Amino acid sequence: MIHSKNEMTITLIGDSIAKGIATEGMKLTRVDTCASFLVGEYLGVEIRNLSVYGQTIRRVKEKKLIEDYIKNLDKTKNNKLVFSIGGNDADFDWQEVAKRPEGKHLSKTPENEFISIIESMIDVLKKNGVDVWITGLPPVNSERYFNNVICKITDGEKIMQFYGGDISNIQRHQELYNFLLYKLAVKTNCHFLDVRSLFLRDKEFLNKFCQDGVHPNKEGHRVLANEIIEQIKVHKKL
Repeated sequence: MIHSKNEMTITLIGDSIAKGIATEGMKLTRVDTCASFLVGEYLGVEIRNLSVYGQTIRRVKEKKLIEDYIKNLDKTKNNKLVFSIGGNDADFDWQEVAKRPEGKHLSKTPENEFISIIESMIDVLKKNGVDVWITGLPPVNSERYFNNVICKITDGEKIMQFYGGDISNIQRHQELYNFLLYKLAVKTNCHFLDVRSLFLRDKEFLNKFCQDGVHPNKEGHRVLANEIIEQIKVHKKL
């Protein structure tokens, strides 16, 4: 059953993909009909989008977004909060890596901290009657990301040294964070939206992504929205 706009509220906390940011060269652009807009249009709800370019779960914690959300929560409504985050958390400080490619480097938010922060947020939200959803991560293309992002900001040869010459480590590491999110959703009994499998099945998935290998383009957002809507229909959770 789809509730009316007055009965249901949806808040989205995510990063640039959730915000609808795309790239043209090294310039940021905006996909007006991004996935969150299209899903909200289908549900008849204006999704409150608190997503920000570069956002990590650490920043969400530092900005006290969950505390502010709960403080202003109208518990007479059917409140839903969606976490669509993790890509930036999985990323590295590439300039630091290039300085010491032989050293040990942690992601911007190490695995244990990443899960610990989200899990504590979920606990607080559920105690306040909020229905929590988690989206997985769309895949990243190692070659595009390496050539069009990493090599633009630092020494690519040093990064390849860090990765032992295997560029596919980029996508594998990002895939790990997707799996961490799935396991967390199962553990905390949250709804999980798989937004990865559809692109993995698509032999032409690169046509739906920007040249940075990370952000879906307009067509990618349309496909993403359709997949989310289909999953909502199947599970009949909204």
